[in-house]
Amino acid sequence: MREVAELAGVSIATVSAVFTGKSWVSPDTDAEVRRAAGQLGYEPRVRKTAAPPPREPRMVGFVSWGSDMSTGASPYFAPVLAGAQQACAELRLSISFETVDPEAGELPLCVQRGEVSGLVVLSVGSDPGYLRRIHEAGVSCVLLEHAVKGLPMDFVRHDDEIGGYLATRHLLDLGHTNPPPAIITAKDRIAPAVERLAGYRRALAEYGLREEPSFVRRNDFSIETGYEQMAALLALPVRPSAVFCGNDESALGALNALRDHGVAVPEEMSVIGYDDIAMAAHASPALTTMAVDKELLGAQAVWHLVQRIQRPAMTSRDTRLGVMLVQRQSTAPARRS
Repeated sequence: MREVAELAGVSIATVSAVFTGKSWVSPDTDAEVRRAAGQLGYEPRVRKTAAPPPREPRMVGFVSWGSDMSTGASPYFAPVLAGAQQACAELRLSISFETVDPEAGELPLCVQRGEVSGLVVLSVGSDPGYLRRIHEAGVSCVLLEHAVKGLPMDFVRHDDEIGGYLATRHLLDLGHTNPPPAIITAKDRIAPAVERLAGYRRALAEYGLREEPSFVRRNDFSIETGYEQMAALLALPVRPSAVFCGNDESALGALNALRDHGVAVPEEMSVIGYDDIAMAAHASPALTTMAVDKELLGAQAVWHLVQRIQRPAMTSRDTRLGVMLVQRQSTAPARRS
């Protein structure tokens, strides 16, 4: 199959789709793959049709894309996984955890082995084609913190646009308007970052303020890049007096940068984070942040998944969980000159 794919100039998954009769393959691609197969003398193996998954699930999978921020060791996703595990225990379900690399082309092992009838999938930028293959394997999915169009899957996420709006309004209401607050966010492939940035922009617009391009800093939601982007803000000719960090880990890095540069928080710079991870309350100073119910996120995904397994044809549901401001010691009214 790999040789056929190379000769035809397509992926191995497309070759498989041609010989299993998937409807989404175009006629031209189908013809090119079959021409390459004939040239190489390739004949696909005939496989027995897999039995349909049971309607009453016994095991579900919790799958994440392989990155540091979406594993069981993450201070954000660890409680999400714990919430999913608790919901499974209450429903008498087993749960498996697996990290995957969609670019490698391999479906999760739990899907390949037919061990699960449903997956909770968390991601910072999932591939719709990869998710379609999982769906075509007869496995129901609920997606965490992101959504895709055109597939019968459920989505569970926090109301991040509202969260970004409330975080920014908090800083504006404290008088940080001239200049306006900065934001340390992430690249657009991270769906929650897009929503939080939209909320930031809406809050500025309501105050009649224009976004300052140099105040919109991009990182990867890590402590290290939070430090780097705060240092870059401090190096500007005119620096902000308040910063909204798109997650708590980047906010912790920002606090470290401010400490190293001798900038007092919150007297000279107010900082607000997002997620309310366990470390936020123990930062120095304690971090003001937007609290999200991480355990509920995981549990809600499992509850939706059980329903979708039982009714796989129902329409997609997009469930948004509420967020709440937790004010601590890292934000304060702006100094008046």
